[in-house]
Amino acid sequence: MNKTPIIFTYAFLAVAAGLGASMIPTTESEAGQSLASMARIGQGQEIPAGAFGVVIIKDAREASLLQLRGIAGTGVALLRNVDGNDCLSVPLRFVAGDFGGDDVGTTQAKTIRLTIHDAGIVQGLIAGQDIVSDQYRVGTTRDYQIAIQEGLTVEHGFVLNPGKSLLADVFGADVSHVACSAF
Repeated sequence: MNKTPIIFTYAFLAVAAGLGASMIPTTESEAGQSLASMARIGQGQEIPAGAFGVVIIKDAREASLLQLRGIAGTGVALLRNVDGNDCLSVPLRFVAGDFGGDDVGTTQAKTIRLTIHDAGIVQGLIAGQDIVSDQYRVGTTRDYQIAIQEGLTVEHGFVLNPGKSLLADVFGADVSHVACSAF
């Protein structure tokens, strides 16, 4: 597999992010029709109307130590581009925690699903930046920058870290294009 185009893509994204170039519109009106409709990804996933993307964490473990509770795992961010006909997939590492523990032990965590309603978050994920929940408005409705759909409560603090390994912190996350259609 030829890695040269991927390296150039990372370089372009890094330069664009560094110069503050907007690769994704900042409001729904700039995106036009594409955000007004739902996008279906070829993998059977959907990005809701009005959202820039979804985060899905299926492979996570939950551990409790008395009152402390932590969740760690991996997943994917499915992000929509401006025209709505092309979507991006970004692998993620995920950690979350709160003070909701009540015992000592580990279990398989429930699937975590977040909806992204902020173009800046999408740009950050594409550029390989960590998204830390306390830097954004997080809630359970679409009025928030990040809306929790399932698997977490608003008391959880979390970090979305693009990439599959620590090498992604150096070379960037493996952003790939996936087909999607608006409906």
